Amino acid sequence: MLSGYKTYILAGLTVIGAAANYLVGDADLNTTVQLVITALMGAFVRHAVAAGPTVAK
Repeated sequence: MLSGYKTYILAGLTVIGAAANYLVGDADLNTTVQLVITALMGAFVRHAVAAGPTVAK
């Protein structure tokens, strides 16, 4: 059911959690940005691995 989407769901939840932590004052801006960038990098790497190599013709 969630095959192929688990990484994207986790990345989205991490971004939401980081924003929530910042808004309630538990995290500063640097920590929030670091969490968001790390989550997005994981999602983009997952997408690149799943897509495989592309050959230009």
